[in-house]
Amino acid sequence: MALPSRVPVRHMVLATLALNTLIALAITAFSPHGHGLVNNLVFSQCIGLITYAAIDLPRRRLWPDGPSRMLPMVALVLAGACIGWFGGSLLGRLLLGLPPTLGDIGTDAAIGFFTLTVAAGFAATGYFQARERIAASEALAAEARLRLLSAQIEPHFLFNTLANLQALITVDPVRAQAMLTHLDRYLRASLSATRDANATLEAEFGLLRAYLEIIAIRMGQRLTFALDLPPPVAGLRVLPMLLQPLVENAIQHGLEPKIAGGHVRVQARTQEDSLCLMVEDNGCGIGPTPAPAGTGVGLANVRERLAAHYGKHARLEVAARPTGGTVVTLMLPLHGSRA
Repeated sequence: MALPSRVPVRHMVLATLALNTLIALAITAFSPHGHGLVNNLVFSQCIGLITYAAIDLPRRRLWPDGPSRMLPMVALVLAGACIGWFGGSLLGRLLLGLPPTLGDIGTDAAIGFFTLTVAAGFAATGYFQARERIAASEALAAEARLRLLSAQIEPHFLFNTLANLQALITVDPVRAQAMLTHLDRYLRASLSATRDANATLEAEFGLLRAYLEIIAIRMGQRLTFALDLPPPVAGLRVLPMLLQPLVENAIQHGLEPKIAGGHVRVQARTQEDSLCLMVEDNGCGIGPTPAPAGTGVGLANVRERLAAHYGKHARLEVAARPTGGTVVTLMLPLHGSRA
């Protein structure tokens, strides 16, 4: 599985700046006869930022989908510390108008500063890797809860469908055959979805079509539906079975309780740098105000999965339609949906 909670670069840079400042303050406090706070701060920021760039940026390219391996990471930290120490020292001297030579600080001081750079590099890298492993574990836990929820919901749907099949076999064999065909497609698609870390929108919409075709046979003329998936976005990848709970909510809480039934529409489109997914129904609705965050088990589960996988870059909004019914909107980062 991809590591969804890689600490953003901007957070890493801010943390590096803070750590560099603390190091400069410590050096100034324990070396009162040294270069002074301003010089120490300039050198510390230059060395720290270059060290960060030399360690973390290659790490993200070498291991984009998971934790780094121990020995290569140790080598990368040592190399990054060397680059950071020498490059940052020269850059600091340039910014301060000092001669571009490192020989006047003394061997002991050079060894001490280099050792400090290596130690800081290992400490910062270890800290952020630990954070990423914890976040990845939380994402795996969220996926496990999804599997459990699916295991609890699908038997209920399956038993209802089988009961309808049994009743239709004798009175309407043609509809029974159609329901059985859609059930086969639904089970194959849902089994594939539970095994994959992500799925294309085309596969997700195929799963929804099979599900809605079954429900349409059960509800008869009380249900109509539309699936709007433009070809340019069909290949984009999302979390598997992300839309399924939203469509189930629309059916169970919006349309089935309504005597006349209604219409459900699922659509996908791009909006600037986001992927917009909408599930809309004209059922019973949720009242004049938006539903509170986390309303319902299905919605709460979707919110949790979005937070674990995309962090703050995705959101779920639930609102009442002015003409009646409910619209649920998912906004996902488009850069994380490319195949």
